[in-house]
Amino acid sequence: TKWCLKLSTLRVKVPEKLVPLLNPKRYKGAYGGRGGAKSHFFAEQIVCQALTGKRIVCLREVQNSIKESVKQLLTDKIIKFGIEDQFDIIEQEIRGPHGSQIIFRGLQSFNAANIKSLEGFDIAWVEEAQTLSQHSLDLLRPTIRKPGSELWFSWNPRYKTDAVDKFFRSEKRTDSISVMVNWYDNPWFKETPLYQDMLTDFESDEDKAEHVWNGAYGSSQGAILAKWIGKAERDGRIHNGVEFDQDGSTIEVSSDLGFRDTASFWYWQRKIGGFSLLKYEGDTGLDASDWIPRINETVNGLGCKKAPKIWLPHDAKAKTFQSKYTTIEQFAREFGPGNVAIVAQSKKMDQINAARTIAPRCEFHRDLCETGLDGLLAWEFSYNEDNGVFSREPLHNWASHPSDAFAYGCQVMQENKAKEPEKPDIFPITGQNGRIVTATLDELWDMAPRKTERY
Repeated sequence: TKWCLKLSTLRVKVPEKLVPLLNPKRYKGAYGGRGGAKSHFFAEQIVCQALTGKRIVCLREVQNSIKESVKQLLTDKIIKFGIEDQFDIIEQEIRGPHGSQIIFRGLQSFNAANIKSLEGFDIAWVEEAQTLSQHSLDLLRPTIRKPGSELWFSWNPRYKTDAVDKFFRSEKRTDSISVMVNWYDNPWFKETPLYQDMLTDFESDEDKAEHVWNGAYGSSQGAILAKWIGKAERDGRIHNGVEFDQDGSTIEVSSDLGFRDTASFWYWQRKIGGFSLLKYEGDTGLDASDWIPRINETVNGLGCKKAPKIWLPHDAKAKTFQSKYTTIEQFAREFGPGNVAIVAQSKKMDQINAARTIAPRCEFHRDLCETGLDGLLAWEFSYNEDNGVFSREPLHNWASHPSDAFAYGCQVMQENKAKEPEKPDIFPITGQNGRIVTATLDELWDMAPRKTERY
């Protein structure tokens, strides 16, 4: 379906999914995968608004040259509509009728003083907004303050923690509207060569294609576990039906400890063929004395009446939070020495390989593990700018805490497999009239390999 906006004699076709963005709102967002026409929609609306005399700034988080801006896209739209005679397209900006102006800037070049130069603009459009920093967003919002002014954002989702995602998709606001739009919402997409590219990408790498084309939260090239978590999502192993089994084993808690950094805890239950991840918790600035009652409360709330098994990282022998006692001493006094253990010290790649091995056997409670899952998706290797390669060490940021706690748990689950049931002796030793008897001659004859079975 197609929708048309008539402005004087200019007719602009708009995908039906994007029609709500034509209504006045302070904040407008369009997000999704490639081929959804987000950028083309906003570019055409910019041209329309410029015809009415509006002043518009087109922004990116980083813009080192005009070639990195959307200037060429806007120029192409002006040519497409056949209205070149109404615009003066110069090197750094586009000027239009009634004093309209379109300029192009990188947000990182602004500070609290020079961003005031944008106060008189009617519209700010931030393209590739997934890279927008919280600092830049906080600078921009109060700057575009003209009555009736609007801020537009278009982006391909990356992480839930990205500033633009939190603003539009986590915070409930009455002055904003956002629309998810993908290739299947674009009525003209199949007419382009991109359609075959999309089909090929889904055949070769479904996880990557979900992000690129379907707007799923994605991962960087150096992602560590995103592929495995994406597979869990597609397999239906992330859902709200994951519950504690009263007839099963007790809850086990894997952790990554920190005081100023985030302390992270995953709540596991072993089950036949795999593991249930019942909940994730993480917080900063808490001592062991704060975490111990919180863990007890969580375990009871999940329905487990037995004492949990607590797995602490190898440095728990030294880490003390803010107490004179070691962490393991504090946990052992509460949960009992037999219920607290240290994860064996290992190399980081061994922990990562354990996580990649165990993750396909895990199912996660969607809501109770949401923050932890976000961390697993965002966990990535450090990138060496000088050499242009990823290192073998994960980047230390917010995502490393839930990910380390999960990897420690996977290491434990991989090393501590359920014991095989003991097989009964074929010929149990018995006593008979003071003699040791193991088997009769007939039984031994029956067990002996025949000639055809001998080598």
